[in-house]
Amino acid sequence: MTTTPAQAGIPSGRTLFKNILQGSGLYSIAIVGQRLASVALLPITTRFLTPADYGMADLLEQVGVILAIVLGLQFSSSLGYFYFRSEAREARRAVASTGIIGAGCLGVLVALLCWPFAPLISRLVFGSAIGAPYLRLVFATMPASFFLEALLSWVRVEDRPGMYVIGTMVRIGVTIVGTVLLVGIYRLHVWGVLATSLAAMLVTGAFMGVYWLRSSRPAFDARLFVAMARFAAPVGLSGVAVFLIHFGDRFFLPHYRPLAELGIYVLAYKLGMLLAVIYAAFQIYWSAQVYQIMQRHDADEVFARLFTYVILGLSFFGLGIVVCAQPTLKILAAPAYQGAAALVPVIVAAYYTRAVGDFVRCLFLAAGRPGYDAACNWLGALFCLTGYILLIPKYGIWGAAFATVAAFTVIGVVSVVWTYRLRPYRIESGRMAKIGLSLAAALPVYLLPRAASLPAQIGLAALSVSVFLVALWVLRFPTRGELVAGRTAIQSAFRRLGMVSSAGVPAGD
Repeated sequence: MTTTPAQAGIPSGRTLFKNILQGSGLYSIAIVGQRLASVALLPITTRFLTPADYGMADLLEQVGVILAIVLGLQFSSSLGYFYFRSEAREARRAVASTGIIGAGCLGVLVALLCWPFAPLISRLVFGSAIGAPYLRLVFATMPASFFLEALLSWVRVEDRPGMYVIGTMVRIGVTIVGTVLLVGIYRLHVWGVLATSLAAMLVTGAFMGVYWLRSSRPAFDARLFVAMARFAAPVGLSGVAVFLIHFGDRFFLPHYRPLAELGIYVLAYKLGMLLAVIYAAFQIYWSAQVYQIMQRHDADEVFARLFTYVILGLSFFGLGIVVCAQPTLKILAAPAYQGAAALVPVIVAAYYTRAVGDFVRCLFLAAGRPGYDAACNWLGALFCLTGYILLIPKYGIWGAAFATVAAFTVIGVVSVVWTYRLRPYRIESGRMAKIGLSLAAALPVYLLPRAASLPAQIGLAALSVSVFLVALWVLRFPTRGELVAGRTAIQSAFRRLGMVSSAGVPAGD
């Protein structure tokens, strides 16, 4: 797709996709790095934490998240909308500064509000006050968490993915060191997990804060803060709904199943959510830049092609996660956790649908209609809560997984319909069908045979992914322009390594 910008200074379609690819690629380093660190730490967390410890640590984390969403209103989400309303550099700096300082102040306020209610919250979640001391440490993390989230939102909007990656790597490094020391060596169990999280937030927040102060002068605009809070409020409500769908099952399950079963479910969820983690690399870029992308004169063409690439990426990586789950658990996790593999395909299906909804719902924010986003997510949340109530008591973790799939399907369908009514768009339906046919050819390769040995499981996984790629090629999915661009990119990469001459001939021939 080649376009000519209508205005000077606007990148061409080809340049835009190159920027998106480069930005998403850098963000993927941060996102995938976090998940790889989590997977690399599995031998420690699954051996020095019992399944009950694992479930409790996850539940404590989710309590902190939902309180932050409800009381913090996801304030940082408003930064992109207000930032791109003005071209003036000073106005943009004022938005960023107000957002960062305001987020930090909100974090302090939320921590102070929650602290006295730790015993009550513990009784609601755990049925006793056993979690109150842990919850106070969770609350103490909130100011640093809010501040860091605002700083990361700022570098995203400023389109500085390199700094985002550096900050994330600092956080990963502290997390790895803290987990090895506090959980693996000192055997602090849940305390070690929570203390590591606090240390990672403080160190990374201090590092990013110094970077921000060196590039901008702090300022605070009270009126702007109020306007940003008003914009963020519906997004915060939307976040509560999404959280209930993501993690509400964690609060239902302990009332009907032992914490050990919850621990297995949490591990399966983390593997299945790898799809969301991988997609997040693109979503981080898209959600910050959608405001200006959808103002382009060729926005419809850009949107259609991006949608195709999103579906392709979700299909490829989703298939990979499904076929690799069983051998991965056999290598990394203790025997008590092996049952998690069976749940992974269901969770992957849920997050495939969720990513589609997330992609199109960004159009609500670009149009300044965050209330639509909240309404869409709450509809799905109510559907999901009904599923939890009906399915978890009888089917346990399987009921929770299928309720999540149903909820994200509802959200995805409603999101597509509502955004189309708000701003009609087109999709490349023929190419979508080719992706679907390729998936239909690849999945039976892995799902039908029953491989018991680890080498056989790895071989079938590789074969299944290969069938998907070959089917795409046979169906002629790549366009001529994509083939040329891919060939050029490969030759450019080899040329940098001195393996291809400037004429495209292998060096030495």
